[in-house]
Amino acid sequence: MNTGTPTSPMTRAESNALVLLTLGQVVLFLIPLVVLGQAIGWPASLRLPAAEALPLIRAQAIFVQIGYWGYLLTAVAMVPFVIALRRYASTHGASGLLVDTMAAFGVAAAVLKTLGIVRWLIGMPALANLYGTTTDAAIRAAIEVNYVALNGYAGSVGELLGVQLFSGLWLVLLGLVFRQIGFRLHGVTGALLGVGFALTSFRTIAPELGVLGAILPPLGLVWLLALAVTFWRKA
Repeated sequence: MNTGTPTSPMTRAESNALVLLTLGQVVLFLIPLVVLGQAIGWPASLRLPAAEALPLIRAQAIFVQIGYWGYLLTAVAMVPFVIALRRYASTHGASGLLVDTMAAFGVAAAVLKTLGIVRWLIGMPALANLYGTTTDAAIRAAIEVNYVALNGYAGSVGELLGVQLFSGLWLVLLGLVFRQIGFRLHGVTGALLGVGFALTSFRTIAPELGVLGAILPPLGLVWLLALAVTFWRKA
């Protein structure tokens, strides 16, 4: 059941933009999935020890840049996507704290993901180049320590918080918003996906939850595609 007072209807341009932003999340994510998957075995390469990961990053430097720029654009494009979703919800009768909180968590997830991704455009390539241009064992050991530290911290910010916890909470809230405006199937499935993503962030406590990280992203892409079709049909 809708709640609140609908605002002015979305224009045709706004409706088209929402469809494109929804599809954009899928298309942009395919860039790192394909490019980095072929070049460095991403995302499994995130778990490689420094001695294996650094030479791989240096050898595939151009593809690492292309792949992670695509991933960065996915995170950046999430901000207008979330704002467009908030606008759509408000025009269909949903308003108030739930919608605003949903938007806040979505933007926070995008910012956190961006902070985590940036390390692959600057920090990690720099460490990889240093590692590849020295044969000094002590220097290499120091570089490996820096790699582990940077990957651990920035990876936790981007993946643990951005991709999993905050994105999961955003999806749960978005699912509740969708139920309010009559998108019941999208609402239920979105909320379930959100619970799954949020649970994945607790893999530091229960490592077996890490398996969700391989299952949920493809399901999320299918969900987004279905959502884009729904927006297009209703436009």
